[in-house]
Amino acid sequence: MPNDLTTAELKDWLRRSRNGDPGAEHRIAEALYPSLKSIAQRCLRPLAHRLSLRATDLTHEAYLRLVDQRTDWHGRAHFLGIAARVTRRVLIELIRERQAEKRGAGIDFVRLELEPDPGTDIAQESRIDWLQLEQALQQLEGRDPIAGRVVELRYFGGLNNDEVADVLDIGVATVVRHWKFARAWLHRRL
Repeated sequence: MPNDLTTAELKDWLRRSRNGDPGAEHRIAEALYPSLKSIAQRCLRPLAHRLSLRATDLTHEAYLRLVDQRTDWHGRAHFLGIAARVTRRVLIELIRERQAEKRGAGIDFVRLELEPDPGTDIAQESRIDWLQLEQALQQLEGRDPIAGRVVELRYFGGLNNDEVADVLDIGVATVVRHWKFARAWLHRRL
């Protein structure tokens, strides 16, 4: 969220919106749009040459779903975590729809950068497709829900370890441990 709107102010604007204030939704959208667009751009960057979807369109769809949830956000990192999950779901739905229309033709491949630590033998980038990544993330979340959330928050949400720790209410060392495990696990699956 931009620095000009505090968490308390955001909660107040959300309350006003729920109570029917017509200007509240506009103010919320204005405040949250830059963060949402950044997440959408991060998700779409690897797909730019294969998917005719603009970051603006993905941002708008994610925003509409976020507003419908009417969740009380506990701060910037919490909002970005929820936004990352919603944006990921919207993107996967769109890819599934388009592949269904094409009956499986033109599968979209992306370069997933898992940022390995120096000295690891994990390749910096792995060639995968979005649906394969989504399936692997769902499997990871089934095996280790925290590791799945860490990947979602770091990769899709763009959060750093401190922000992830704040959102998940765990220590930074725990985030690092789950991130290392998730990278290795995803590397083997993908």
